[in-house]
Amino acid sequence: MDKFFDEITNYVKSRPALIGVFIALVGLFLLLGSIFNWNWIFGDVSPATYSLRKIDGLINLFGRKTARVIFGAISSVIILLGVLIIWLSLK
Repeated sequence: MDKFFDEITNYVKSRPALIGVFIALVGLFLLLGSIFNWNWIFGDVSPATYSLRKIDGLINLFGRKTARVIFGAISSVIILLGVLIIWLSLK
C-alpha cells in the first residue's frame, strides 16, 4: 500500500499543475451548487445553528439568497486560487 501512495506522490510532484486543476474543479463544483441552488448544500438547515463557520449559520443569519451569493464569491476565490497555482507551476 505504501508503494501505491509513493507512486501517487511522485506523480503529483512531477506535475504540480494537477493540484491547481483539482482546486479549480472543486471551486467550480461549489460555484455550480450555488448557482443552481442545490438543496443538498443549502437545504435542511438547523434553526439552532448561528455559527458563521457553517453554511447553516449563513443561511440563518442572512437568508438563503445572500448565503448563496457569499458561497458563490468564496467559490470564485477558490477557482482563482486554482488558476493561480496552475499559472505559477507552468511558469
